[in-house]
Amino acid sequence: MLKKLRGYARKVHSLLVVMYISVEIRKSQGKTQNDISIATGILRPNICRMESGNYNPTLDMMVRMAHS
Repeated sequence: MLKKLRGYARKVHSLLVVMYISVEIRKSQGKTQNDISIATGILRPNICRMESGNYNPTLDMMVRMAHS
């Protein structure tokens, strides 16, 4: 049980690190969540949830965000 929890904690931590980095990159480029939404076709509320760690993005969504 403890092993499963550690694995889950690592996965969650990794996701939060990726999302933190994506927020920092977006802000350093002077882009808003709305700018990313328009460029990717991802709804702004979904971007907000992804950035706050309350949404598990698909690989496709992450790739679209990376290319915006």
